Amino acid sequence: MLLLPYPRDVEAGSEHVAEEPPPEVSKVYERGQTVVPKRIREALAIESGAHLQWQVREGVIQVIPVPSNPVRALRGLLKGTGYTYARFLRERQLEREAERRREAAEPPTSLTPPR
Repeated sequence: MLLLPYPRDVEAGSEHVAEEPPPEVSKVYERGQTVVPKRIREALAIESGAHLQWQVREGVIQVIPVPSNPVRALRGLLKGTGYTYARFLRERQLEREAERRREAAEPPTSLTPPR
């Protein structure tokens, strides 16, 4: 479910209660095209030419904007998790060693050059 901040707030007594945004409705045209409502495009910085990923989960359509530069979008994702580049390199080294042991244990085939 896509939840967006809504600019209008309502004062209710001493509590500060956010007003529910009105539902956004768009029409699906003959060729399956639809329009992403302006408020949603602006909130998620969806510009012309952007790609959207569509999924159906438990009967609900999910629309996920695909970043124009996915690698840059992931930058900082692991910050604060304790997972370091040095740890990544060590894990990768262990994976490569395990791959080499498995390959060495496999019998050679006619397509595999002898070692």
